[in-house]
Amino acid sequence: MSKSLDELKAAALKCTRCGQCLTICPVYGKTYEESNSSRGKLFLLRSLADGTVKPTKELMELAARCTLCMRCKAICPSGVNTTDLIMALRRKMAEEGQLPAAKSIAFKAVTKGRLFDMALSHAKPFQSILFKNTENGAGKVSRIPIPAAGLNLRRVVPALADKPLRKVMPAVSSPKGSARARVAFFPGCMLNYVYVNAGKALIDVLVANGVEVHLLDNLQCCGTPLFSSGDFDGAALLAENNARILSRGSFDAVITGCATCGSALSKEYGEVLQNSDTLSAWEGFKDKVFDFSDFLTKLGPAPYVQNVPLKATYHDACHLVRGMGVSKQPRSLIRAIPGLRFVEMSRPDVCCGCAGTFSATHYDLSQQILADKTSDILSTGADVVATGCSACKMQLIDGLSHRGANIRVLHTAELLAKAYGL
Repeated sequence: MSKSLDELKAAALKCTRCGQCLTICPVYGKTYEESNSSRGKLFLLRSLADGTVKPTKELMELAARCTLCMRCKAICPSGVNTTDLIMALRRKMAEEGQLPAAKSIAFKAVTKGRLFDMALSHAKPFQSILFKNTENGAGKVSRIPIPAAGLNLRRVVPALADKPLRKVMPAVSSPKGSARARVAFFPGCMLNYVYVNAGKALIDVLVANGVEVHLLDNLQCCGTPLFSSGDFDGAALLAENNARILSRGSFDAVITGCATCGSALSKEYGEVLQNSDTLSAWEGFKDKVFDFSDFLTKLGPAPYVQNVPLKATYHDACHLVRGMGVSKQPRSLIRAIPGLRFVEMSRPDVCCGCAGTFSATHYDLSQQILADKTSDILSTGADVVATGCSACKMQLIDGLSHRGANIRVLHTAELLAKAYGL
């Protein structure tokens, strides 16, 4: 059961309205509208509890104008958990029937595991009917001006893979000799259906480091798009399925290659599964959830075998740097690559503006936030920008393509795979 409005109001009242959050909010920084700041949303939450505002579509839209980047939570001098309160506001609105119809339909489809898998596994030929390749080969753009998700504005979307990762890689990938660790890999949606090469690189790098990697059947979406939009019931169905499967094996770790999935599996499931009988199953493995780069750093990486003569920079995904506390780990792995020159951008941990469904429902605003990030990347003169989040990768490719930049965007694992000669 979700918290009552009175409980949420009490938590929101801890906000002293100092305005610190205004200085770092990516959305407020582009609109300068109080309601778009976390401070403004906490006021709306209090007003909803007081009955001075009603649970309308307009209120849901205001609640949705947030990337959930967690910078306000990190900077708040009063220790207000702004991110959780904004998600709670969205949850209350969804419970009042204000979840947009398009999201509601899409989320129901995501929870249908086998049908969702079948659709994405065989969708590539149909994607080519509506989309064509970009001139620079970075992805695809719509053939016709589809008035949704920025597709009428030449948004660059990734091509779906020919086969999902679980059809490309074996159920168990074993190293030569004795294994240093035995892990389950949670690929999520993007590494399974879209960026399969990145998912393969991640598994190959782990195997090269003596890790036995298990790719389990029937895992579903981590549920973040659902619970971050307020649909906790739908998210619970996904979380329950994943928790049951991941709790069955006695693994040393559960590895994620997506910042959003990692944050969900290690933290958010505690709230999503609060009233589920699978909560104890999740509690049994939650402390074993590691981002790929964090796990490899703790394990102690094997020596690289190949020079990679590139200039590279790194983008911190919000759910990785603030959600999982992973920042130094990927940098240490990248900096150690022989022949590679690492250069830091000016604001590497600032949100790129993707935020999952936010970039689809608020594409123009998302692009304004992204413009700052692409400028930072371009100023480094890098050949490659690495990141640990597939959603960020998709967003950065779109932004750099619109700027005509010839900069590759790679998952951290793809860059390390080059250094291991894989």
